[in-house]
Amino acid sequence: MNATHTPMYDQNPAVAELNHVDGFDPKRYMRTTSTEDGQGLYLDVKYRKLWFRLKYPLGKIKKIFHTLNTEIAICEARVYLNKDDPEDQYVGSGTAQRFFKAGDKFGESYVESAETAAVGRALAEAGFGSQFSDCDVTEPADQSLADAPIDVPAPVAGPSHAAASDTPSTAPAAPQPELTPAMSFEQAYAAMTLDKAKAVQIDCGCYRGQTLGQLALTKPASLRWYVDSYKGNNNLLRAAAKYLLDRAAA
Repeated sequence: MNATHTPMYDQNPAVAELNHVDGFDPKRYMRTTSTEDGQGLYLDVKYRKLWFRLKYPLGKIKKIFHTLNTEIAICEARVYLNKDDPEDQYVGSGTAQRFFKAGDKFGESYVESAETAAVGRALAEAGFGSQFSDCDVTEPADQSLADAPIDVPAPVAGPSHAAASDTPSTAPAAPQPELTPAMSFEQAYAAMTLDKAKAVQIDCGCYRGQTLGQLALTKPASLRWYVDSYKGNNNLLRAAAKYLLDRAAA
């Protein structure tokens, strides 16, 4: 993101007025978190729900579990401005999937995590949070979050602004190596991103020709096979499957 970017919420009064509630400023409850590009601001789901209740006290948030078993939870959330609205008249929806992972606080709470993430995404789509993420292009590094935070603009350089922030400047990130099937598992995993993992194409078996992203949507439990049972030489395939499972379980 351009370091001088100003969020739409701060430069467009109409955007700031979206779902406005007198006496409640959602920006006061945003917290600093990490993104793949550095620091970001994020509005937790509990505050989005509070904001929604203040704006629409008769509204409702409906949760639907499309898949729920001992391995995976896939939840859809729908936001209605009134509890009596017809089923198809929701103003926002969101879906999230999480995998069970023993010994991990998020993985063992995979059902609650999927529900919370789905609700957060649905509320953002309904305008309770999307005002702050008009320029998001990456997933958050902290996978306890429901969606991507908005990046914090870097302070403007110059002597007149030297005392404005105690945050040290950071050097540009080193370019990531190109991912290839011949890389070691450790190299491929370290250079992996969510988009790259989703784009890795399966080159063997009954899912040959599909991407791991497609498989994660249709048969997410099958990703585990490429981590535990795959015997081929494509370390990129193994690392990408492991990356997707770890991100889903976080």
